[in-house]
Amino acid sequence: MVHRKGATPAGGYAEAAGGPYALWGEPVIVPGSMGAASYVLRGHGNPRTLVSACHGAGRRVPRGAASRGNDADLDAFLREFRVVTPLDHRDPALTRRSDVMAAWRRDLKQEAPWVYKDIGPVVSSLSRAGVADPVAELRPLLTVKG
Repeated sequence: MVHRKGATPAGGYAEAAGGPYALWGEPVIVPGSMGAASYVLRGHGNPRTLVSACHGAGRRVPRGAASRGNDADLDAFLREFRVVTPLDHRDPALTRRSDVMAAWRRDLKQEAPWVYKDIGPVVSSLSRAGVADPVAELRPLLTVKG
């Protein structure tokens, strides 16, 4: 058994009964970060990649450094994008709890869009390498975290 960390299945075309014709490859979802686009691709079943594809671009900033990141960037992001968590950060009872709010903000900063690499070049390289081709770009309306 081979385990490939950070991978998602990317099976390829199949032959259907009644004659050979190309069916869509296995759906491959390559997620962007919180608030960033994700992509649906079709796999090619490339044996050189163990019939798999990467499932993201990876982090640009380690979690610890991200959690100490810029509060102004987080505030700007929260003004533009809706994040749903078990904690309602607008609840007056919680906003008075600086310890709870600091922990909530620290968690969000660890997953913010700017701490991840751009997903666009990853999708392009998967296509150029014959691993999977993009089918759709998905733009988030909100993120559910927690």
